[in-house]
Amino acid sequence: MKKFIYMFLPALIICCAVLYGCSNSEENSHSSLQATASTDTTVKTTGEKIHMNDSTLGEIWITELDGVPVNNLDNSNFTSDNTFKYYNEKGNPASSEGIDISSYSGDIDWKKVKASGVDFAMIRIGGRGYGDDGALYADDRAVEYINGAKEAGVKVGGYFFSQAISTQEAVEEADYVKTILGDIKLDYPVAYDWEIIKDDNARTDSVSATQATECARAFCDKVKEYGYTPMIYSPSKELYFKYDLSRLADIDIWYCEYADVPTFYYQFSMWQYSTTATIDGIDGQVDLNICFTNVADYD
Repeated sequence: MKKFIYMFLPALIICCAVLYGCSNSEENSHSSLQATASTDTTVKTTGEKIHMNDSTLGEIWITELDGVPVNNLDNSNFTSDNTFKYYNEKGNPASSEGIDISSYSGDIDWKKVKASGVDFAMIRIGGRGYGDDGALYADDRAVEYINGAKEAGVKVGGYFFSQAISTQEAVEEADYVKTILGDIKLDYPVAYDWEIIKDDNARTDSVSATQATECARAFCDKVKEYGYTPMIYSPSKELYFKYDLSRLADIDIWYCEYADVPTFYYQFSMWQYSTTATIDGIDGQVDLNICFTNVADYD
């Protein structure tokens, strides 16, 4: 299996942080926030305090996690055109360019998508509702999209929108992914997309940092058993404050930050940097991603 050049990004946990999705802006971006260990988990740290400016959180301090690789991307190596961002190492391409989509994208002309410069697509496989019943659902166009992308030469990965509140539910979600995919092989990982629901009540509102971490661990372990490479999708707020990434250090990260260059402290494999792109072959706006390795055909 090919290794990602920029492996997974771990981060520290704050038990009392109020969490929102990647698109949330901080009311006080100039205030200093001290990240400390959650009281409901044991976090291994080096003890070193890191002062940084996060594009979403503003000026923060974190306590460095022990044994977790840091982000070594050189932001001066990023270039861009009218659509995509690119990354180079010593003058050579070191990235793949992609999109992520769900059934909301409607009909897709995958040949046009491929011709536009898209190397890979992360396709929603399904999800769980955030209401009390937490019903599972499949994306009704997932298999259609996967087959269409593959036929056009676009590499394919997937993601599952989780609202798991227990490890049992996280495993159930991984099992459901396998049920939907059947014998379909993927070129890119299956991502665990567990999000805090803002502006509404959700079944996950009382999930602790420890439980969120264990749910991610359970989903990713089960996905790996099925022969897929696991990944965790998240913005920096959850990565710093909701997950104990030292427990997840062997899992790659798909990082969400809408900025010119990434500011996250730890290593990550994939970066979602825009939600407002226009791609030939897809009506409406689409999310853009960059992957910092040759991760295709990982198995």
